[in-house]
Amino acid sequence: MRQITIIYIVLFFSYTATAQHTVQLSPTVFLGVSTNIETYFFVEKLAVEKIGNFVFDIKGTDYSHQPIVFFGYKHFQQYQNDPLIIRAANILKQLRDSLHDNGPIMEYLLNQKEFPATGARFTGINSDLLNNRAPAKSKSLLAELTDSLRKFYIHRNVAGFLDSNASFYRGAINEVAKDVNKSAFSFMEKWYGKKFPQYELYISPAMPITPGEDSYRGFGPQILSSKGIIRSMMISSSTMLQIQDGLSKYKQFGFDNPAVTRFIFYHETMHSFVNPLLEKYSAQIKADSLLFTKSLKDILSPHYISDWTVCLTEHLVRLGEIRIAVSMNNNVEADRLRKLHITEYKCVLIPILEQKIKEYETDRASYTNFESYLPKLISFFHTLSTKVIDEQVAKYGK
Repeated sequence: MRQITIIYIVLFFSYTATAQHTVQLSPTVFLGVSTNIETYFFVEKLAVEKIGNFVFDIKGTDYSHQPIVFFGYKHFQQYQNDPLIIRAANILKQLRDSLHDNGPIMEYLLNQKEFPATGARFTGINSDLLNNRAPAKSKSLLAELTDSLRKFYIHRNVAGFLDSNASFYRGAINEVAKDVNKSAFSFMEKWYGKKFPQYELYISPAMPITPGEDSYRGFGPQILSSKGIIRSMMISSSTMLQIQDGLSKYKQFGFDNPAVTRFIFYHETMHSFVNPLLEKYSAQIKADSLLFTKSLKDILSPHYISDWTVCLTEHLVRLGEIRIAVSMNNNVEADRLRKLHITEYKCVLIPILEQKIKEYETDRASYTNFESYLPKLISFFHTLSTKVIDEQVAKYGK
């Protein structure tokens, strides 16, 4: 279940009354825990006991592999019949039935001030743009839910729980931070020729995932600021842990998984550079769907790539990962990514795309950013034949 060079840094944590832990990895790269999100998942866990399920939060499931989920539920279980929980359960049932996912909830909460404060995080933002993944009828429910969460945070002393388990949260952030190459983000911006005002990376130890190897969840909320879109990623724990007597007993925290950290925080962030640009060419891309041959589909379908649009998108994002590693003079990482994306994930068009993209890299005077070169790439795909596609499958798809 799943929806670069390792650096070691000294972490300086700021701890406030809201129990939020943060570390600034660079002037534009932030890593932390959202009080709003943790509160939400504590409440969702209680609400699910009434509504049955929501995404990977399933009534009756043993979450002992996730310490904060397990012990958080034990701590707040006494409030199972609290009017705030009953109200939240009713709202979540409606949101579940209309949204079918809690991603838009997380996005909405990250655009709000940290509890116990009220109101939008940034002023002067067009409210119609906020939480654009949710239909209009759901937005009033999101506001109601946020009100319930804030009141639960205050009246049931969520801050106290987070405070008493501060060492666990610090340990979890440490596990992630050691695998985040903060300089990679500036190289992304240079290669794509585009900047974002900030990158916010969040972990959520309270986010439930079902037990099992290779089980984790990542989500890319959109945060709207007065300076533009802040690119954000949220990740659950990804390492199954053995239950201990209490949260203070843990020496591992569920986030020591370099492969997942790199995948979520780099691969998914690069989608932010690529996906919006490809939307402009959606009609032309769909018109070339014959290029998604049966042999290509057969090797990509196990990796959740089911059509030509997704195939092209994933190829371009993974191409960017490789070429950015090259731009960093990190050939070891570039080779690792080639092996990962071509051999393991079967993105067999990457070799010919690497040759093509060198035109962009060597003529940045003509192509100041990836967007200006993208029409050439779209045209290049259009010139490919099904024979060329199947040849690449035969060469690299074994």
